[in-house]
Amino acid sequence: MSAKIKARLQKLLSQEKGAVVREWGARWPVALVYPHIYPVAMGNLGFQVIYHLLNAQPGLVCERAFLPSPQEWEEYRRTGTPLLSLESQRPLTDFAAVAFSLSFEGDYPQALQILDGARIPLLAADRGPGDPLVLAGGVATFLNPEPLAPFVDAFFLGEGEAGAVSFVEFLAAADAAQDRQDLLRQLAQTVPGVYVPQGYQPHYAGDGTLAGFIPEPGYPSRVKPPHLPELAPYPTHSHLLAPQSEWGEMFLVETGRGCSRGCRFCAAGFIYRPPRERAAEVLYPQILAGLQKSRKVGLVGAAVSDHPEIKDICRKVLDLGGDLGISSLRADSVDEELFRLLAQGGVRTVALAPEAGSGRLRRVLNKGLTVEDLAQAAIALNAAGISQMRLYFMVGLPTETLEDVEEIPRLVKHLLHRIVKDSRGKKRLGQITLSLSSFVPKPFTPFQWVPFMEVGELKKRLKLVRQGLQGLKEVRVNTDLPKWAYVQALLSRGDRRVGDLLLAAHQRGWNRAFRESLVNPDFFTLRERHPEELFPWDFIDHGLKKDYLWVEYQKALAGEETPPCHPEVCTRCGVCAGVE
Repeated sequence: MSAKIKARLQKLLSQEKGAVVREWGARWPVALVYPHIYPVAMGNLGFQVIYHLLNAQPGLVCERAFLPSPQEWEEYRRTGTPLLSLESQRPLTDFAAVAFSLSFEGDYPQALQILDGARIPLLAADRGPGDPLVLAGGVATFLNPEPLAPFVDAFFLGEGEAGAVSFVEFLAAADAAQDRQDLLRQLAQTVPGVYVPQGYQPHYAGDGTLAGFIPEPGYPSRVKPPHLPELAPYPTHSHLLAPQSEWGEMFLVETGRGCSRGCRFCAAGFIYRPPRERAAEVLYPQILAGLQKSRKVGLVGAAVSDHPEIKDICRKVLDLGGDLGISSLRADSVDEELFRLLAQGGVRTVALAPEAGSGRLRRVLNKGLTVEDLAQAAIALNAAGISQMRLYFMVGLPTETLEDVEEIPRLVKHLLHRIVKDSRGKKRLGQITLSLSSFVPKPFTPFQWVPFMEVGELKKRLKLVRQGLQGLKEVRVNTDLPKWAYVQALLSRGDRRVGDLLLAAHQRGWNRAFRESLVNPDFFTLRERHPEELFPWDFIDHGLKKDYLWVEYQKALAGEETPPCHPEVCTRCGVCAGVE
């Protein structure tokens, strides 16, 4: 056991505010794992909330573990030390369960690295009574858990506050000598939102598509993830402050969940329906408590600027002497007054997300933004004295042409021109940063039928944008790597067979895994799906009608927009009560 690793973990723990260190005693121990390095993990609000909820139960003890950095991995390997938890520096094999919090498909390979480093058998079928149960949850899993199905004993699919505690407490109350398969079957029968892969058998047609997904006796035919009907009883905010977090010691407060806009590429906008906002009066006590721990409050949510009381919330933070942080904003729900409040709160960079350069393509996406919306937002931002703007765009979108791609640099130049013209050349943004990513089709969206664009073509389109902005010293361009977006697309929409590729990639690397595997990854990534195709995630019931998503896809192809979600008057998608 490495004394150096233990000392580092103890130092991290000593720097935190809010960590829970409990004696094990008779408590059931859970290792909560975020499969990324510590700074990224500690910036994840959902991870913190589950840690707090589990440690609030008298019969449980929850500790954290993370993906070591490359240098830390080397120390683990050199000393033969198994992966350790943060709070008590125990091997993960000492815990009754190892539970992964998964926000992104790109973290799936790291989950395997952690199991391997912890010396836990990777495949669920290879684990015995002496091994921890391997559990998983988080938004990536209730989009599509199937690529991880061979490695996970049980998933909790749904909002953590709505059932994660019941999920863990059921396991904690079980007889330690009970057969693992019987226990998992009872878990699936008893706790809403539980998916146990061993209880379902996929069947494939001759063309390789999924022909059936058959539950074994005793397992539900569909899994319905629980969602909170109201957010007010469940405050969602930071419980731990860590100076090494990617957000520093900013106190994060969730202003709402979901989004009414219905952007057709955004899974969160569909699976978190109906959108729910927290009233300002509910948020104020959280903000006050946060400012007693930190000087800065970060307001987070899918559509923060759409909150009807966003300016009042910002004023409250300022009146209490705090600074502000904020997630990306909608260009059509901001104005100079809001930007001035943000500037007073110390905000120096604001993020907007046009997503596409052309108005035609934004209509395909149902983005609902015009060039004038974007220009007025940029002008207001500059007038308020905020010096930097970040713009998010994607390439490889459905129906996208090279002309659409060329519209990205044209739009950026237009925004720069409008800022200079409005300020009569006296005031200019210090920096515009473009974040360009490759579009990855997601489950439970109207684009779940769409193929991923070939890597070579994506590279060509990213290069086209960079070339179009050459020579503009005010503009910086950051792009993703299309080859990793390809892997994300594979993990996003693959079925259980992709688990074989994931295991091979863990053992031999992605390039060799792709060369040697009998599974053709292009089948899952580059192929357009048939209208009636059975998807690997169709057994998950978020309440969304599949035919509604198909109609939205057809409207996208026709360039038709759909009004925002209004649950009080609309039931078309199927989520809200009174479905037609």
